[in-house]
This record gives sequence, structure tokens and C-alpha cells, in this order.
Amino acid sequence: MLLQALSVAIWAGLCSLDDGGIQLQIRKPLLAGTVTGLLLGDLEQGLIIGGTLELMWLGVNSVGAYNPPDITGGAIIGTVAGITSGGGVSVGVAFAVPAATLILQLVVLLQTYLSVHIHRAEADAKTGDFDKVNRWHLLSGLFLFLVRAVPCFIAVFLGNTILQDFIDWLPAFITDGLTVASGMIPAVGISMLLTMMLKKNMWMYLVAGFIFAAYLELPILGVSLIGLVFAGIYDYNFVQNKKMEESINSMEVEGGIDL
Repeated sequence: MLLQALSVAIWAGLCSLDDGGIQLQIRKPLLAGTVTGLLLGDLEQGLIIGGTLELMWLGVNSVGAYNPPDITGGAIIGTVAGITSGGGVSVGVAFAVPAATLILQLVVLLQTYLSVHIHRAEADAKTGDFDKVNRWHLLSGLFLFLVRAVPCFIAVFLGNTILQDFIDWLPAFITDGLTVASGMIPAVGISMLLTMMLKKNMWMYLVAGFIFAAYLELPILGVSLIGLVFAGIYDYNFVQNKKMEESINSMEVEGGIDL
């Protein structure tokens, strides 16, 4: 159990660093939960719980001063809870939401404290002591690693019996309700995706994908690769149109100056 707790904690820390700068998207619930399941020896449940949480938190974004729940830590702890307790998706969702809210508070406190590091790094930069500047940044990265690694370590190392006792204590109507909710969440997430895909000129790609899958019976990988080709063509045409517009605007400006 100690080895699993350490491995999950390291994974949570890497996801935290990704959130702070690398931006490889491994912090997303789908990947975070899937790898957590792999580390705990249940890849299938990790994929299911992570995918469900990905759909549940599909529209969660930071807007202005608003900080959304920490979906990375919530996904990892939710996956841990669902696997170690044997409760699956319903238990994973039940624990992911409060865990995401709790870790968010830790992240906010850390970000508040790290403002001190920023000011000290600026002061050292003014004196030309860039070794200290680098140390402040590395120390900040260490704290960012630990802010999610420590709660996830506790969840794995101490959570097995505690989570099981808590699940057994819950009334049946609560667990039944969570089971029903976990079945509805993917439908809500897919509906949100469809809402975005049906805007402007995107609907034709949705119809094309449906035709490839339903009538031509192409596998998911084949449909995905065709979608990648369509995305590349769309992006290329978008860039070319932008260049053409800039060229026309430039010609109009030059013509105005000559006059």
C-alpha cells in the first residue's frame, strides 16, 4: 500500500506541475483518473471513473477571479475512492466533488503564499542574483508538486478502510441516488459537446462522423483519424483566409496613403 500511495502521490504531483506550466493536459480527469487506476491495479475502473468525471467537469473553466474546483485532485482522489472501496463510479463521483473543493482551498492558500516568492525573486533579480531567483522558482514548483501529492498520498495510504467504513455507513438512498446520478452525468457531458459542435459551421462535421460510424461502420480510430484530417484542412483554410484578409487590408491602407 505504501508503494501505491507513493506512486499515486508522484503522479498527482506531476499533474500539478502540468497545471502550473508544462501544459501537456495530463491533469485532465480522463488521463489523471486512468493512470491512477493503472497504478492501483484497476485500469478499467480508472478509465471509467476518469471519463465520467471528465464529462461531468467538461464546462469547468477559470473565468476572471473565479477559481473552479480542482478537477485534477478531485479526479485522482475520486478514482482512488471508487477503486479502493469497490463502489465504482458512484463512489468516485461522491468523493471527487468534495475532494476537488478541499484541494482548491489548499491551492488558493498556496497561490497566496507564493506571491511572497514572486516579490523576493523580483528583489533578487534587481540585484542581479539570478541563482536566488532560480531557487525561488524551484521552491515554488516543489510546493506546487506537494499541494496535490500530499492529499492524494493520504487518500491512498489511509483511505482504504476509512473509505469502506464511510461507504458502509451511508444510507441506501444516498448510494442509490449517486448511482443514478453517475449514469446521468455522461449524458449531460455529451449534450454539452453537442451544443458546441452544432454551432456555426461545425454541424456538418458531426453529421459526417455519424455517417462514417453508423452507415460505413468505420471503427472509432478510423473516424478519429478522418476527423483529424478534417481539422487540419479547416485550420489550414482558416489561416489562409486570415492571411488573405490581412493582405487585402494592407493593400487598402497603402492605396489610401498614395492618394
